Amino acid sequence: MKLSYGGHKVKDIKYNVSCALNNTFEEAYKVLRANIQFCDPDKRIKTLVFTSYSLGEGKSTTSINLSVVLSKYGLKVLYLDADLRKPMMFKSIKSDDYKGLSNILIGQSKVEETIKKTNIEGFDFISCGIKTQNPGELISNGKFEEMLDQIRDSYDMIIIDTPPMGSVIDAAVIASMCDAVILVISQNKVKCRNAAMMKEQLEKANANILGAVFNKVNKIDYKNYYNGYDYYGSSKKYAKKI
Repeated sequence: MKLSYGGHKVKDIKYNVSCALNNTFEEAYKVLRANIQFCDPDKRIKTLVFTSYSLGEGKSTTSINLSVVLSKYGLKVLYLDADLRKPMMFKSIKSDDYKGLSNILIGQSKVEETIKKTNIEGFDFISCGIKTQNPGELISNGKFEEMLDQIRDSYDMIIIDTPPMGSVIDAAVIASMCDAVILVISQNKVKCRNAAMMKEQLEKANANILGAVFNKVNKIDYKNYYNGYDYYGSSKKYAKKI
């Protein structure tokens, strides 16, 4: 069934998404999906923001992969690239259509013209769109929230990728309009005071902080964490003598 708004059908063009997760990473995203559901037993969270303190912490990868896992779980998911500061095409998709969020906010495009379908059943996306001179104003002028209200009932989950909070305020503004936010924190990259700053800023915006994803964990640390569980192939006992 095609998604429609006011009688207009979303273009039925499917863009290929390349997302190859090995068993370990896929299991991690399944755990993330489950934890989100545990935090939301009444299924009231539909607009979920991802942000980080700085570039390169993996928030885009995390939000995209979670979108794929949720779609494969049977949910209808929209991935929204709300990072208008660094406009670029969706990395895993080859497309010549540059219409996206910024085009909607400046009135150049309708929502149904920017939603793109993918080869993964139930997974749609909106790219960030063209570069603009006033991205902060576009986010906060009311049109962004209006757009979310328009598409909210058409999806089980809307995953929103935002700019890092260490440089701009966009993520906090967007989080204040959404149901919840998750922080992506890279191991050994973000100082405690910077993580605390993000938390305080989001609390000032009355954002609902679900928690944090600890990303890019050292392989040795990750392996040591799971070595104590015999269902991962370890012959060790659950309890050790002290």
